[in-house]
Amino acid sequence: ITMEDIPGYLRCASVVMKGKRKTVDTFVESVVETDERLIGKEGELTGFFGVYGGFAGSLGSSIMKETLRSRLVATEEYCSEHGKGMASGLRTALLGAQQDVYAGWRSHGVQHGVHSCVVLLRDGKVLASNAGGGSAVICRADGVVGLLTESGPRMDEAEDFKIMSYGLDWEDEFIILGCHSFWSKLDPTRAVQMARSTLRKYRDVKYVAQKLAVASQHAGAPGNIAVTIVLLNAGCAFGTEETGAMESPGLLEKQFTLQSWSRSDMSSELDSESSYPSSVMSNKSSLRLSRKRVTRVPKAPAAFSRDRVATPDVSLAKTSAKTSAKTSAKTSAKTS
Repeated sequence: ITMEDIPGYLRCASVVMKGKRKTVDTFVESVVETDERLIGKEGELTGFFGVYGGFAGSLGSSIMKETLRSRLVATEEYCSEHGKGMASGLRTALLGAQQDVYAGWRSHGVQHGVHSCVVLLRDGKVLASNAGGGSAVICRADGVVGLLTESGPRMDEAEDFKIMSYGLDWEDEFIILGCHSFWSKLDPTRAVQMARSTLRKYRDVKYVAQKLAVASQHAGAPGNIAVTIVLLNAGCAFGTEETGAMESPGLLEKQFTLQSWSRSDMSSELDSESSYPSSVMSNKSSLRLSRKRVTRVPKAPAAFSRDRVATPDVSLAKTSAKTSAKTSAKTSAKTS
C-alpha cells in the first residue's frame, strides 16, 4: 500500500476572493500529476500547491505563478526519491523564480512584491516553504494542529529560502494553505476546527474552501483572499473511518518529525530525526500566526438610530396638537 491507495488523497479545492482592493493581486496554483519518469517507483504521484499574494500590485505574484513550478519540474532533483534532493530542487526553483521577479521589475518599471507559500507532496513526504505572511497548516489525527511553515521576509526580500520537511502519517487529514491576508484575521486553530467540522458535515472540499474564505473576509481581512485545502485521507477527514483502523506495517513510518534545509545545511544527512517541535502542536498560544478573534459590533437599525430618537419631528408634533384641539372643541359643541 502507498499513499496513492488512501481514499481522497490529494483531492483539493481553491478559492480566490476579491477584497477591498481594486484589482486581484492574489493567485493560487494546484497541480496533481503522475510523473512518467517515476512510473513503477514510490512517489510517482506528486502534488504541487502554491498561494501567491501580491504586495503593492500583481506583477510579482503573477510572475511567481507562471515560473515557479516550471522551474521546479526542470530541476534534476525533482525526480529524486529522497527528501533532501526534492528540497534542494525546490530551493533552486525558488531562487530562480525570485530572479524572474527582479527581471519583471526591470522590464515593467515597477516593483511589486510577493508573499509566497508552497507545498510539495510525494511519497508520504511534505515539503513546504513560505516567504512572507502566508502559511500552511496541517490537521493531524484527532484534529491536532501543526504549523508547516514559518513567517519571514517576502519572496522579493528573502536572501535564502528555508524548506521544511514533514513525514505524513496515514491518519493525517488535510492541509490548509492561505495567503497573508487570509491569516491576518483567522488563526490556524480556528481555521482547522472550522474546516474539520464542515468536512464531516458536508464532505465537500470546495464548500469548505469557500466557507474559510468568507469567514476570513467577515472577520475583517484587509485585502484579497486566497485559500487552498488539500485532503490527505478522506476517510479520516470525513469521519467515516475510525482513527487507527488502517494497519499496514509497510505503508509509512510514523515520523512526526519536522526538518528544515537552507543553504548552510543542505549538505547535511537527511536521516537525522528530531522530535516534533512543541511549537507546532495544538497549543493556540504557541502558534506563530495566532490572532485575537475580532468581534464585530452590529450597527443599530436605522429606525432606532440615535439621531432620530434625539430630534423628533417638530412639525408632526404641532399638527397632532392642532388635531387634538379641534377634536376636543367639536366634542364639547355636540355635548352642549
